[in-house]
Amino acid sequence: MRLALDVVMAHRIARGLSLERERVTALRDLMEERVLLALEETDESSMPPDWSWQRAAEEVALQIALAIVQEQKSEPRVEGS
Repeated sequence: MRLALDVVMAHRIARGLSLERERVTALRDLMEERVLLALEETDESSMPPDWSWQRAAEEVALQIALAIVQEQKSEPRVEGS
């Protein structure tokens, strides 16, 4: 999740979006929620023998981060940025 959050935060910084603690916490919580929902929908029994839920969580988190970056593109910049 750390890399995924770094992607989202780098985009926020580059675009001059809010970095307020509440906003960052909300984004982290949203990412965690979406990752958990995705993993809950995963049928481990149908996965290959070398499947890893840790690797799956990392990949899902990155895809979610990219989706959040897309959502942020319509977010207004912070005044003075």
